Amino acid sequence: MTEAPALSIVIPAYNEVQSLAALVDGILSVVESLTLSSYEIVLVDDGSTDGTTAVMTRLATEHPHVRALLLRTNFGKSAALMAGFRDATGDIVITMDADLQDDPNEIPAFIEKIESGFDLVSGWKRERHDPLEKRLPSRLFNFIVRKVSGVPLHDNNCGFKAYRSWCVKGLELRGNQHRFVAAILSWRGARIAEIPVLHHERRYGTTKYGIARYFYGSFDLLTFLLLTKFSQSPLYFFALVGLPFVVLGGGVGVYLLANHILNLIDPARGFQLTTRPLLIVGVFLVLAGLLMFLIGLLAELVLRSTNLGPGYWVREKIAGQVMPEEGRSRLVERTEAEQTHVKNPVRAQSAEAHTPAHRS
Repeated sequence: MTEAPALSIVIPAYNEVQSLAALVDGILSVVESLTLSSYEIVLVDDGSTDGTTAVMTRLATEHPHVRALLLRTNFGKSAALMAGFRDATGDIVITMDADLQDDPNEIPAFIEKIESGFDLVSGWKRERHDPLEKRLPSRLFNFIVRKVSGVPLHDNNCGFKAYRSWCVKGLELRGNQHRFVAAILSWRGARIAEIPVLHHERRYGTTKYGIARYFYGSFDLLTFLLLTKFSQSPLYFFALVGLPFVVLGGGVGVYLLANHILNLIDPARGFQLTTRPLLIVGVFLVLAGLLMFLIGLLAELVLRSTNLGPGYWVREKIAGQVMPEEGRSRLVERTEAEQTHVKNPVRAQSAEAHTPAHRS
């Protein structure tokens, strides 16, 4: 960026009445010392019930650079982020959590990293001040996301991130997909970096996430795969899901059939196929796998009959200069000569053989 950028800071909050004012004061003291064309703080209240709404309203009234978006009820962090993204107007959009665990003094480092050529910069809480029961599932989750998405971030859960505006304006998040935002943007061609950030202990309130978030995260991970890597070929996704059922059901069927044939040869060995409840299990597994495959075919038909856009995102468009008429005619003559040479290679070689060599 050659000019000073405009900055938007989006802060989703749910029941953070004690920490919100201190966070806004800390952010204002940092960004006012920076060289920015403009800046704004977008506070998003995700249906709080502890007085956060009143605090946001007061902050937006007192500070000209602060706006408050009040959602009707608790829709979740992804929805709150989406509301903030759509309202943000900056060239750079930074997201922070409202619990004072993210340090506003890290904001200049995010801006510097974005201006060095990246589209998304994610924070990495290298020294994380959270309970062990929160850190261990998070490490496992991040390991799985790294392997599945191919994006080598240490901390996909970190809410401290910086984006170029194009990243957030075309983003659609549902459920808990905010934890996969880096993977989604990487699939769209974003250049992604990671910087270590300070992480403070929570001073007020309690965490809004429990162990259930990782249970839901497994389903969100499947949704992410379907919406990114398999968005243009959903049949592959459902075939991969259904294939283990078919293989397992087929194995059960082979086992039952082998014992049935063995029993027919020697009644003292094996068993009758129809006397085993395992037959029902095998049939069920095969039918479940085939059903998955049929769902994939149906998804393919829906995809082909619905206009879902081109399936790509253009990063840059370069327009060529208008060529003068004289140069354009020479280019046409040269192109026609090259095409003749390609279409008639034998004739071209013959002509070259009968052309006298130049003498110095």
